[in-house]
Amino acid sequence: MTIKNVRMQDCADVRPGFSAKSAIVNDPEGTLQVIAAQHITKGEPYRYIEEHSLLISPPKFYEKYLVTTGDILFMSRGINNYAVLVESVPSPAIAPLTFFIIRPKQNVLSEYLVWCLNQEVVKAKLNEIRAGAGTPMIPSSAFREIFIPLPPLATQKRIAELGRLQQLEKKLLQQLTDATDQLHKTIGNSLLSNSIHYKG
Repeated sequence: MTIKNVRMQDCADVRPGFSAKSAIVNDPEGTLQVIAAQHITKGEPYRYIEEHSLLISPPKFYEKYLVTTGDILFMSRGINNYAVLVESVPSPAIAPLTFFIIRPKQNVLSEYLVWCLNQEVVKAKLNEIRAGAGTPMIPSSAFREIFIPLPPLATQKRIAELGRLQQLEKKLLQQLTDATDQLHKTIGNSLLSNSIHYKG
C-alpha cells in the first residue's frame, strides 16, 4: 500500500469563512443560513435542525463562503481546533470566520480528512503554527502547507469507518456512565428520604 504525504492545499480547497462587520443577528426575512460555532458539537457531524435557524440577507460575493453537504468545517479560532463533517445543511448556507471551509478534492474522502485533522499528531502541528496573543488562530496560509498522510481511497474508507465506530463507542459509554450516575442518585434520594431522623 502506497501512502503519500501531501499538503493540505493539494488534497482540499481551504477557504476562510465570512467576516461579519458586527454581531450576526437573525433576520426573519433573511434567505441565507449562517452556521454558527454554537451549532457545532466537537466529535459529531453537523446536522442542521430548526433550532439552528440564523438567517441574514446575503452579502456581496457570499458564494465563496457557501457550505454544502460533504464539506468540512474546521474551528480555526482559539486553542481548541477541530474538524467536523457537514452531513446536512440548508441551501444556501455560509460559515463565519470562526471556521475554515474545507472541500476535499477528487479521491479524498471527507470522513477520512476529518479523522486525520482530529488526530493528535496533526494537532501537534497545528499547535506549532497557531498565532496571536489575544485570540489565537490558525493562519490559513500555514494550514494549507501542513502535510497529511493520504492512503488509497479504499483504505481511507476503512479508516473513516473505524473512526466512526470509535466515536459511537465513546458516545454509548458516556450514555452508560450518565445512566449509572442517575441510578445512583435515584437510589440515594430514595434511601435518604426514607431514613429515620432522630430529634436532637
